[in-house]
Amino acid sequence: MPPVGYPTVQARVRAIHVSPVKSLRLSEVHEAHLGQTGIAGDRRFILIDENGERVTLKKAGTLARATAAHDTETGSLAVCIDGGPAIVATPQLGDAVTVQLYDGERHGRMARGPWAAALSELTGRRLELVMLDDDSPALDCHPVSLLSVESCQELGSQNGLPAPDPRRFRPTLLLEGAGSHAEDGWLGHDIAAGEAVLRVVERDPRCVITTRNPETGDTDLDTLRMIASYRPPTDGKVWFGVYAEVRRPGIVRVGDPVHPLAKDGR
Repeated sequence: MPPVGYPTVQARVRAIHVSPVKSLRLSEVHEAHLGQTGIAGDRRFILIDENGERVTLKKAGTLARATAAHDTETGSLAVCIDGGPAIVATPQLGDAVTVQLYDGERHGRMARGPWAAALSELTGRRLELVMLDDDSPALDCHPVSLLSVESCQELGSQNGLPAPDPRRFRPTLLLEGAGSHAEDGWLGHDIAAGEAVLRVVERDPRCVITTRNPETGDTDLDTLRMIASYRPPTDGKVWFGVYAEVRRPGIVRVGDPVHPLAKDGR
């Protein structure tokens, strides 16, 4: 049911996830500023191969073994593989480049530095990094994705399994407290998340990346079949979680309340 007035059960932010380099393992932050293009620095870098085509977890599952941190003030990028020492440097920007993503083109510049060699060795592919323009991060199609812990618990329960790790679904904001698939009921509505206001715009279609272990990148769980077992596909897609746009930028912190807004905006 769509939300009307104030909710009787209020969700809260369980975790905030970022990945400065698209397809590397998610990192958790305690707080983040949600702007029109999402969290500053999130998916700011993308990996391409020698043909200029993007390389993601779908092609190279071992990318899940690496994490990244981007200091948006100093510009430095740190990449850590298998918990080892961080590879830290400031990108040396080169030629302009255009990368094709799902919903269109992204523009940026080649980012020279020591991480490409390490990630190439990790994946067995020749990789290069591209630093995308400020207004062109490598987000799928919307700046924020939302998923609840309870939805993951329901997914496991419906299939006689433990709840899958929510990081398989790479949500920007992981929520708890609203109930399973409550986020579906927010479609077309504004919700408050900390200081920010989001508009939930569509359900999130899922792909084979969710079948990969979020720590190792191994394909080890048939998440798409599991979702389809109780949420029948439509338009040839299975749906799990929702996408949102940012209507009012603001700070969001772990523990902040999340709830649909009443018609008067409160």
